[in-house]
Amino acid sequence: MHITTIELPTASPFDGEALWAYLAARTVAGVEDIDGARYRRAVHLAHGPGVLELRRPEPEATAPGVLRATVRLSVPADRAQAESIVRRTADLDRDPTDVLEGLGAHPWLGPLVRARPGLRAPQHPGGFEVAVRAVLAQQVSLTAARTHAARLVTATGTRLPTPVGTVTHVFPTPAQVAALGTDDTAQESVLAMPAGRRRAVLALSRAVLEGMDLDGGISADEAEAALLAVPGIGPWTAQYVRMRAFGDPDAYCGTDLVLRRTAVGLSGAPADPRGTEFAPWRTYAAHHLWRHAQLEGPA
Repeated sequence: MHITTIELPTASPFDGEALWAYLAARTVAGVEDIDGARYRRAVHLAHGPGVLELRRPEPEATAPGVLRATVRLSVPADRAQAESIVRRTADLDRDPTDVLEGLGAHPWLGPLVRARPGLRAPQHPGGFEVAVRAVLAQQVSLTAARTHAARLVTATGTRLPTPVGTVTHVFPTPAQVAALGTDDTAQESVLAMPAGRRRAVLALSRAVLEGMDLDGGISADEAEAALLAVPGIGPWTAQYVRMRAFGDPDAYCGTDLVLRRTAVGLSGAPADPRGTEFAPWRTYAAHHLWRHAQLEGPA
């Protein structure tokens, strides 16, 4: 593999600690790993698999404005694509002052935004992967969702030519996941979950094979409509894909239990499942609520 180092400027403020906590809570064994110093993940690139390694950001006082990454590429020509994924993973193209201006004066969310003005909304390198993982996360804990995803990765994903740490596989392709539908025993073993969710994973895989584009070739609105047409996929999953695959700043998983409980605890009133009071920054409102719950539990 070709190895190169990337240094990317970050608009201040940049909450690297929150980024690290978000990634750590969702790391899937086999395709990702994380420790106190680095986060690694395998990715599909134009000319073959790659592995991205982000260095844990230092406090801004000691290393202002820089995110460092090492990328391992099948060919050097994939560097620009890898750099784009790193930027999206850390949400580097969003000016945090815009979010602060948009949400900082909100009566009960504003204090959270003003306290953590550098909070980012991490995006994801693959639309199909994030959609599958969202389906696997329906109505289960993050830990259970990670277990389901790791099982799928090791059973159906392609092994890297050379492992990097504990990163051993790229996430399976739609064809690899859809192939489970031809083997009932393998399907029930790998997708060990309620039958409805299992059918949703397979239906999603077939839909992508048949042309549904989750990697930016269509608008977020078109992708949401296509996802909602897949049996077993509802608004929570579609909104999560808008957030993490399309980088939509105004998506909101309003049925998310943690969001609802945290919003009610802070506001003292029933939560609006659409989050309209946060528009056009609903994605960032959701991340502030998730981070608040992670740090302090629902208020």
